[in-house]
Amino acid sequence: MLQSETLTFTQGIADNSVKMSAANKPLVLVVDDEPAMRELLALHLLRMEDPKVDVIFAENGDDAWRLSLKKLPDLVILDVMLPESMSGWDVCKAIREDKARFNHTGVIMLTGIGETLNALTSPLFGADAYINKSEFSAADFEALVRETLNKRSGVSISVRVPDSVKKPSAKKPAAAKKPAAKKPASKKA
Repeated sequence: MLQSETLTFTQGIADNSVKMSAANKPLVLVVDDEPAMRELLALHLLRMEDPKVDVIFAENGDDAWRLSLKKLPDLVILDVMLPESMSGWDVCKAIREDKARFNHTGVIMLTGIGETLNALTSPLFGADAYINKSEFSAADFEALVRETLNKRSGVSISVRVPDSVKKPSAKKPAAAKKPAAKKPASKKA
């Protein structure tokens, strides 16, 4: 069963019954098994002005992957240590391997494993960035979210066209030649 919710804040209180939807806002999936951490991140995200974002969340890796497939988020913020069978690293790897669907999706790892291990491991799984839970700063978090969304928003998707599909010629059609003007016949005397 999918254990995710769309989160809206009303006067600072989470209300999971109201779904936010605005096609022009980036969609951010927050994945953490700790409800307090999910709410803290969602609160910071929803208070952002530039850009305004919609926030959805999942509490484990399996639900995060299913929700990612269904919603195609612009950014996924993933805790590394998650319950169920998929860890945050597994979700990140799956997102990066599915380029057709997730080429536009940024991934920020949220961890408590330490700076050195984060710096070494995050790039191996294709994460765009990471944040240490022990060094969390709202200003740094919001700046990293903006940077990752901006970086990924310009990503283009390349599509391979099968050889069986005829490609239009890049050449312009040749202009029709004008018939050469006839020279008057010369008179012989």
